[in-house]
Amino acid sequence: MVAVLLTVMIALTFGELLNDVASGSLPAGLLGLLMFLRLPDVLSNVVPLAVFIAITWGLGRLYKDQEMAVMRASGFSWAMLLRPLFNLLLPVSAFMLVCSVFLAPQSANLQQFKLEEAFRTATEWGLQTGQFHVLRGGDTVLYVESVEPDGRTLNNIFIQQRDNDREQVWIARKGYYRLDEESGARYLTLEDGQITEGGRWDLDFGVIEFSRNDLRLPQPELRGASDEIEARPSRELLLSGEPDEVAEIQFRIAPAIAVVVLGLLAVPLAHTAPREGRGGRIVLGMLAYVVYANVLYLARVWVAKGILPPWLGLWWIHILVLVIALFWLRRQGRMAGSKSR
Repeated sequence: MVAVLLTVMIALTFGELLNDVASGSLPAGLLGLLMFLRLPDVLSNVVPLAVFIAITWGLGRLYKDQEMAVMRASGFSWAMLLRPLFNLLLPVSAFMLVCSVFLAPQSANLQQFKLEEAFRTATEWGLQTGQFHVLRGGDTVLYVESVEPDGRTLNNIFIQQRDNDREQVWIARKGYYRLDEESGARYLTLEDGQITEGGRWDLDFGVIEFSRNDLRLPQPELRGASDEIEARPSRELLLSGEPDEVAEIQFRIAPAIAVVVLGLLAVPLAHTAPREGRGGRIVLGMLAYVVYANVLYLARVWVAKGILPPWLGLWWIHILVLVIALFWLRRQGRMAGSKSR
């Protein structure tokens, strides 16, 4: 189950990264590494759902094959089910705690470092000499005749830019990448060139010659790991009282708690009548997970904006779902006991 969901999430992440590469906001040379560094974040979303579905499906099979009825007739109780269940949930929860609290921030920090490092070299950026590179959905076309051995200096550059009904053609003898340390903006500094600007549908053209000019390049858009707070170590967030940082650390802990809460919720959810199919329970479980996950995301935003107090944070959501699971579990246990008597 984890493998199937992980494959789907990786495919979605790969599509997002390819879109960033096509728009020119992500280096093509770092595509494979960034996919690997996104795995901790992907696992934080996939594993709780996979465990939830696996327990629901497995217990539903016992009901479908009447094995649970035989176990109850032999004196099996719900309390006896919890021990093997926690033998599964607790190790997975510990793994998720390590993954989301420690590995994910380190991966996000490494992503930022590798991305900034790649901005300084044309080769890492995926720039190939003698080829036209289409950026920003076709609004920018870049051509470079050759690249110096340092990987930064470009020779004989051609750039075409389109903005609504205006077009610019940049030609320069030499250029190099430059990263603004303060703003994080990327520039292509051009030397000894000219700019030809005009309308696409008229003859209003102008030519400007320059000895040096800076052309701003598309900014990177790493989804899910670009914010600075997501790359900060968890130990710093634990000691902070800022609402956004409190929301972030609580959100990092949420997957580990969700594994246990959803595992308990899956037990009563898996209960099916003899002629009832398992598909309906799986759909109901998916709906419950979607509601649970989305409320967590909303609560994270509410805490960061100060709508919810940090002491309440995301904890009330886990407690509410846990109370529902325990109440449902206890109710079904009583019903099963009355039937056996």
